[in-house]
Amino acid sequence: MWAAAKPAGKAHERETMVKKVEVVVKKKTEQKETEAKKKQESSKQQKMLAQKLAQLNKKVSQIEERLNKVTARIQALSEAEPATDTQTKPADSASTGEQSTSQPTEATAATDAPSGQAIAANDAAAPASSGQTATEASSPTSQQPVDEDQEELDEEKQAQIDGLIGQLIALSNQLRAVTNEIRALEKKVGGDNADIQKLKEKVNALIEQVQANKKALLQLL
Repeated sequence: MWAAAKPAGKAHERETMVKKVEVVVKKKTEQKETEAKKKQESSKQQKMLAQKLAQLNKKVSQIEERLNKVTARIQALSEAEPATDTQTKPADSASTGEQSTSQPTEATAATDAPSGQAIAANDAAAPASSGQTATEASSPTSQQPVDEDQEELDEEKQAQIDGLIGQLIALSNQLRAVTNEIRALEKKVGGDNADIQKLKEKVNALIEQVQANKKALLQLL
């Protein structure tokens, strides 16, 4: 009995040891599989992140290019605004100066001349004065084309401003859409990614540029 029991006990111990080894091997295998899955998911996530960041950076670069063109056009309009004022003012002052200097010489010439010459001067001055009244009467008709040209310029300027405002609104909407995509990406991979933070800073700078352009256009209205 005892001799038969010993081999049975050893066989049981072997089975127990085999089962323990199998459990340990199974756990290690599962751990390796889990780690492999994690690495695979991490690799997929990194690849997805790189592709998404490349798409977003491309979008932002295109928006930046269009925004810079709009900014250049607004600056051109702003610089042209004071230039027109400075060109018209010297012309007005020059014409008034010529009129003021010409009138005293005629008056002194009439007073210094003898009586016969004064009468002749008066006779000669009468047609000149009538000629002045004729030109003054006809001046409103000559100013009409100038006023029409100015109206056309104002309308053209207003059309340019309206078009630029529309472009700024479109660019602002595009930047808002990019911002939403960045937030969705942060939820997937976290907000600690340096590339995402860099992209966010660039988008915020473009949003500030859009706001500055809107203020510049309002000043031109």
